[in-house]
Amino acid sequence: MARRLKNTLVYYGAVVLYNVINVLPRRAALLLGDTLGFLVYLIIGKERAKALTNLDRAFGGELSYRRKKEIARGCFVTFGRSTIEAMRMRRHYQRQMRPHIEVVGEENLRRVYDRGKGIVVFTGHLGNFELLAAWAAQSGYKTAVIGRELYDKRLDDLLTANRTGMGMINVRTDDSPRTSLRLLKDGCVIGFLIDTDSFRVAGELTPFFGRLAKTPTGPTQLGLIDGAAFVPAFCLSFPGGKYRIIIGEELVPESRDRSRENVYRITCRMTAVIEDMIREYPEQWIWMHNRWHTRPEDSDREFLASLGMKI
Repeated sequence: MARRLKNTLVYYGAVVLYNVINVLPRRAALLLGDTLGFLVYLIIGKERAKALTNLDRAFGGELSYRRKKEIARGCFVTFGRSTIEAMRMRRHYQRQMRPHIEVVGEENLRRVYDRGKGIVVFTGHLGNFELLAAWAAQSGYKTAVIGRELYDKRLDDLLTANRTGMGMINVRTDDSPRTSLRLLKDGCVIGFLIDTDSFRVAGELTPFFGRLAKTPTGPTQLGLIDGAAFVPAFCLSFPGGKYRIIIGEELVPESRDRSRENVYRITCRMTAVIEDMIREYPEQWIWMHNRWHTRPEDSDREFLASLGMKI
């Protein structure tokens, strides 16, 4: 009973926040997002400490403690701003957001899309990843996103409506893989976030900032089954509501073999592209996420040893 009441209060609070945010002038909404992110950084010491610990793991002595604090603060502010903007995009994308998006490398996506084959767009939790999919859908690309269902169906329906209202196809993580395969066969662009450690999905331990991190392999397997292309894309968020979408060159597999070894090698290449982007724009990534949570088991050690990797 208490849990149901709590969920109801959270839902109606989210509805009120959603409507308030959407009537605010954009400048005020952006300021609110930046401020909320900064306050979370200041107040929730556990999350701040987690971000600083992860920055230590990633960069070690490469960066000063002062620089790591700047990055940690920046990632909270970026996340706050991007969350607010994601909640506004259904109503305000065309007039208030699209004019402030710079797109770099769209020809890389267009070239592959025009072949008529599906595209696995792999990305990470950098900047405003929700806006990346919205831009693709609003630019004429048939676009789908993979999203985990929220704990409260009402909140989940709110998020799904925000996505479908922008022209995206919403695919749940617990949907059959056949759904994604069908979309790829129809020439759809499907966005996959592959930079978090989740017990809900299968994955392999790939190098990430010099440490092994569990990375989903489902997107790689789907792309190989369908013969889809692999294209990296990111949407960076900057102060003042400016955005830069960066679409990289197609990542062409050396082999279309669906063996565990080949899936692993391709996933490692994808992870390396994401790491390079994070290194260039470290304030854009979610350092409060424990990317290195999963530890290798004996079977992982044996598999990595068979590839000549040292743990």
